[in-house]
Amino acid sequence: MKIEFVATDQLSDIQKESLKQLRTAVYPAAALGTLIGKPITWMSPQWSIFVWDEDELVSRVGLLTREIVSNGEIKIIGGVGGVLTHPQRQDKGHASEAMHEAARRFNEELQVAYALLFCDSRLIEFYKRLQWKPFEGQVFVQQPKGKIDFSANNAMVLDVKEPAPLHGSLDLNGLPW
Repeated sequence: MKIEFVATDQLSDIQKESLKQLRTAVYPAAALGTLIGKPITWMSPQWSIFVWDEDELVSRVGLLTREIVSNGEIKIIGGVGGVLTHPQRQDKGHASEAMHEAARRFNEELQVAYALLFCDSRLIEFYKRLQWKPFEGQVFVQQPKGKIDFSANNAMVLDVKEPAPLHGSLDLNGLPW
């Protein structure tokens, strides 16, 4: 297994094609119409963590940083989005390894206060095992028609440089991820 951390704007053609193939395996055409977040405009990640097995991309985690308003205070936080693991390679630790690498990058290189992700209810226990905690407050995001209270998915937070809030209000000052 090999783990790579790469800026989105520096992806090679092989990385781009491998990511496209992984996305298609995770979200086949028939499943795309059933996604909860389909009508939402999402932010693209600034970086990707790729997990390779030989020459096959088996898992990917997208990362970004953003200045937000966290319970009235300006904070720079990390965001996790676009988590993908090939359906035939799930339950083998690939996503966990990628998420551990994301936490390490947030702490050591990206220097964020804490991290935030959004997930389907079925994934809450998975993220809890990785030390993520449910955020029980309100999250506001931008959409093309203006700022909205975002409740399409569950918000979860991870302590990085400081304890993440578990309640209150987060204004992401932009699109969700």
